[in-house]
Amino acid sequence: MNSSQQRLGDQVTHFKGRAISSKLEPGLVHIINISDISASGIIDYTNLKTADLTEKQYSRYLLEERDVLIASKGTVKKVAVYEQQNYPTIASANITILRPNDTIRGYYIKLFLDSKEGRRQLDKADNGQSVINLSTDSLLDIKIPSVPLVKQDYMISRYLQGLGDFQRKISRAKQEWQRIQDDINRQLF
Repeated sequence: MNSSQQRLGDQVTHFKGRAISSKLEPGLVHIINISDISASGIIDYTNLKTADLTEKQYSRYLLEERDVLIASKGTVKKVAVYEQQNYPTIASANITILRPNDTIRGYYIKLFLDSKEGRRQLDKADNGQSVINLSTDSLLDIKIPSVPLVKQDYMISRYLQGLGDFQRKISRAKQEWQRIQDDINRQLF
């Protein structure tokens, strides 16, 4: 491991997501909840809940491309990176958002936090007993290896390419499995 490390909090700005009342009418603002993030950190943008909020009510919570979303409450530690959507999107209150500065990439933070060492440090930041309760101060105190942006970009590129390949293979495997099941059902009846 690279011996040079920096405190995560020195490389990001951070904020909590917005508390959303269940009584709000559906609207233009899309909300990412912990349940919209898979255990592997993929955000499902297809079924996000929406809320009717004024710009004043949501503008300070508005997500930006490559923001890192970390489940700070719940039962599963989840780390995801937000990809820009063509509608206003915010995160719910049980998600901590890290906005990288110009020395670090959001996906690099995710790669580190998903590593064994990153998970160990996330575990230390967790004050919960049976459910997760990540301390924001402890999260920001996590030490992350200092890596030049060009190397971060290379790692991210390999990760995203591998993830894309993985998702395509899973999709093809599911299609093939469905074809086999359909074929067997046709033979049964």
